[in-house]
Amino acid sequence: MNDTATPKPTRRSESTRALIKERALERGKERSQGFEMHVRSVMRIIEQELANNEDKYPHNKGDLSLNELARRADVHPTTFFSSKQRDFGLEVKKWLEEIKTGKVIGRGAVRRELADRIANWKALYDGLAQSHRDTELELQQAEADLIAARADIETLQREKQRLQEILSEMSDKKVVLLHQP
Repeated sequence: MNDTATPKPTRRSESTRALIKERALERGKERSQGFEMHVRSVMRIIEQELANNEDKYPHNKGDLSLNELARRADVHPTTFFSSKQRDFGLEVKKWLEEIKTGKVIGRGAVRRELADRIANWKALYDGLAQSHRDTELELQQAEADLIAARADIETLQREKQRLQEILSEMSDKKVVLLHQP
């Protein structure tokens, strides 16, 4: 056997191994910071969406959870439980709890909210429909009153015309007023 055919494993010095480990830790720290920055930007986007949609989460049928945040950030949900991200995962859970207070989050809540909104709109529609019917009845009554008033005006104009004709026939006669006791 020839010793030149099989290479001997290279041994690194302790200082080289320490330097490699230090650089690997720095790269890992940079990746962790990048991960946190990315997730925080997704969190800000979600906050903005909630503000724009009357505190209702517009995606995933209204269900906002850690899994939904992970899906939106394009990371695996278990990342928040890893040893390196555990503190950040707790911060994210706290953020989720805070954001859910006073907001319509979750499929059941969204359905209930939707049902309430539908009931409110239906009540508003029914009120408007009744108001429309009342207005239509008032219009019909006003039109009937107008027709009756026009008929009265016509009758009075004919009476006036008849009286004017009688008065013109009597213009050569003297008219004397009789006093009534």
